[in-house]
Amino acid sequence: MDNFTETTTRGYGSNIMNSLKAIFFGFILLIGSIVLLSWNEGRSVNQADALKEMSGNTVTLPDTKYDAAYEGKPVLVHGEINPVSELVDPLFGVKSNGLILRRNVEMYQWKENKSTKSEDKMGGSTETTTTYNYVKTWSDQEIDSLNFKHPEGHANPAMVHQSHTFVTDANIGDYYLSKSMVGHISTFESYMGLSSLPDVVDEAKNLKSYLYIGEAPAAPKVGDMKISYKFAHSGKYTIAAESKNKALISHKTINDRSFIFIRNGIISAEQIFKEELESNKVLTWILRVVGLVLMFLAFSMMMSLLATLAKVIPFMGSLIGGATGIVAAVFTLVLGSVIIAIAWFASRPMLSLMIVAVGVAIAIGLAKYGKKSN
Repeated sequence: MDNFTETTTRGYGSNIMNSLKAIFFGFILLIGSIVLLSWNEGRSVNQADALKEMSGNTVTLPDTKYDAAYEGKPVLVHGEINPVSELVDPLFGVKSNGLILRRNVEMYQWKENKSTKSEDKMGGSTETTTTYNYVKTWSDQEIDSLNFKHPEGHANPAMVHQSHTFVTDANIGDYYLSKSMVGHISTFESYMGLSSLPDVVDEAKNLKSYLYIGEAPAAPKVGDMKISYKFAHSGKYTIAAESKNKALISHKTINDRSFIFIRNGIISAEQIFKEELESNKVLTWILRVVGLVLMFLAFSMMMSLLATLAKVIPFMGSLIGGATGIVAAVFTLVLGSVIIAIAWFASRPMLSLMIVAVGVAIAIGLAKYGKKSN
């Protein structure tokens, strides 16, 4: 049986106790959201300043020959990156003359899907229906079936082989690149070298595009494994880094940020730093949204007691819950915009004032909408 349904009822008193606990955890979550928003704005400014500093100081070299005149300075180098040694996966003997070789291991295993549906009842109690569904799937992470609600008949074996990345050090002209530097390469291709290996490699069947441990790839069983490979090839790359003792290393800026940028092909310094500044903006907005969502949840939890008390009559609980949701949104926009503005005030005073104004304007709009709804 792969589907199970359970129904539980939580009394009015338990709901009130849970709401009281939610107030405490909501306060902790509120502090966390404030810290996240403040830290993110500082991180964003420092990252942007560091990128602009390195961009202004980076010199594009005419070739890959070492020049002592640029010792200790950020440089942009175009050229062929060649590996120092061959890459070998000792587990299956797979070899590559590239710069990075990635072994990706997937195991066919049980996965638990859980869904819940709650319904408020007259008198303030809550009835919750929980459905557990078990499916078989390929996963590159070991799923611990001991944590399943219904582990019987859904046991997963241990994942005896794991994914792994092999990296070689390399050279680009006169410059040396350590393994940690080469590891910054992020462009990969499917590895086609399995076609030259025997039909059976150790305990695995060689299906040429991947290795398979199990009886029948067309009808996998729990515990079967697929092993595939990707690699980063040697060839033309662009590197922005610091020239140090005939090696390229991470460049550290005045505000203590460290950068090394590697791009596949020939890319200008202007393009690299433009992309990095855009990436910084995107990350900043993602973290802002996360921080504001956490703040909204915090305010909602802190006011959840009001809706719980009203749930003696279910529709009243929904009505109060909707109202507190609007209030939580207003508080979030006001406090969130103030926190972001304070973090920006030292370096961007006009922008910080604009942020507060926009946040307050949206909050007022939500408040008016809430009054009309009621």
